[in-house]
Amino acid sequence: GSDGQVTEMDMNQYLWGVVAAEMPASFPLEALKAQAVAARTYAVRHMTAFGGSGCSGADICTDSGCCQSYRSPEQLKKKFGGDARQYMDKLRQAVYETEGEYAAYKGEPIEALYHSSAGGRTEDAQNVFSAALPYLVGVDSPGEETAGKYAAEVRVSLGEFTNRVNKKWPAAKLKKNRLGEQVKVVSRYDSGRVKELKLNKVTVSGRELRRLFDLNSANFTLSIGEKVTIRTKGYGHGVGMSQYGANAMAKEGYSCEEILEHYFTGAQVVQWAG
Repeated sequence: GSDGQVTEMDMNQYLWGVVAAEMPASFPLEALKAQAVAARTYAVRHMTAFGGSGCSGADICTDSGCCQSYRSPEQLKKKFGGDARQYMDKLRQAVYETEGEYAAYKGEPIEALYHSSAGGRTEDAQNVFSAALPYLVGVDSPGEETAGKYAAEVRVSLGEFTNRVNKKWPAAKLKKNRLGEQVKVVSRYDSGRVKELKLNKVTVSGRELRRLFDLNSANFTLSIGEKVTIRTKGYGHGVGMSQYGANAMAKEGYSCEEILEHYFTGAQVVQWAG
């Protein structure tokens, strides 16, 4: 827990707390079920019983930077207010209807990564985490435009852009009155995300610029006028399942299994014989 205590917890109770923390409860049931299976897969893969590395002293922790976010029943009642009963029932249903199911590739639990929205196409794992996994390759992810942070823009003054870049990469030697010619996107991945960009005398990855300016995604365009405007598409690292893509697929009548098998190429939803 957040207080560093290790708690023995029923897998189902843990899962609906995770699903509630990670995906809007207003999403269709099949999307919530896909999230439940992804979360269970994540937990199963990291459980020491499966040879996972676990976390400090526990199979899994509730720090979202490390494992997955989790909300307690009390926190959820507060979060959902008047809709609490309806949403809690729906979350329980998502977990119980998928009981024991996880996503596997060649019999092993997969690294079930997910993100909010892909910006139209998900990304190959190797372009983000430098390790390639056959089931984490880019696929189309239509219908995400309803996502709150799907399209966003960050505007910074020419001076601030110059200072921030030069502080991080002193060799760049950007000049604020010459940004128009000094800043260029050099290459993009198939997903549209920026692979490399040239900042005068240095070349950096799209991911590095994303971190420096805290952008929603590495799928961005830069325009330089009176200010530097960076427009992003999608929200998150873009690898694995897009949650708003799952929402769109569920609305079109796709099942939890079809959603997962679309986003995790070659993976199958299997039953845990635990």
